[in-house]
Amino acid sequence: MAEILGKTDLAKEWADTIERLTAASLTHLWDAEQGFFVSGAQPQVSWASQVWFVLAGVFDKDDNARLLKRLQKADPSPEMVTPYMNHYYIQALLDSGLKDDALAHLKHYWGAMLDAGADTFWEIFDPEDPTASPYGSQLINSYCHAWSGTPFYFIRNYFCD
Repeated sequence: MAEILGKTDLAKEWADTIERLTAASLTHLWDAEQGFFVSGAQPQVSWASQVWFVLAGVFDKDDNARLLKRLQKADPSPEMVTPYMNHYYIQALLDSGLKDDALAHLKHYWGAMLDAGADTFWEIFDPEDPTASPYGSQLINSYCHAWSGTPFYFIRNYFCD
């Protein structure tokens, strides 16, 4: 955007920052032995970390696809239990050329919500525990959340010809 606006100095500054942050992430957060980005005192592999680095474009499309395939196989805990995180996971799959995986996950996650009786999409949903709540009671959960549009966004933009 800075380039479009003719702010070449700012564009260069941001490009340099991206380069430095990418190098730092590979130096300090990439665990080549495990093949994952890790964080914390006891290095944790999380779904979210891998998704954010894929979306950030730290690796190219093919390497990102391999990273996401390893992630699916490793299936680390905790699971993703919000439409928010599942939305970005699907976007990462699509950006990495894994369209079939993205559609399968969309059907798995939001389909399980429908199977649990949803007629709108919820703020939190754990297919293994449909009554889960981060608030101590499912009565406080939102049952018509802003992320309800996610399946329709992906279907319309990626799966309709």
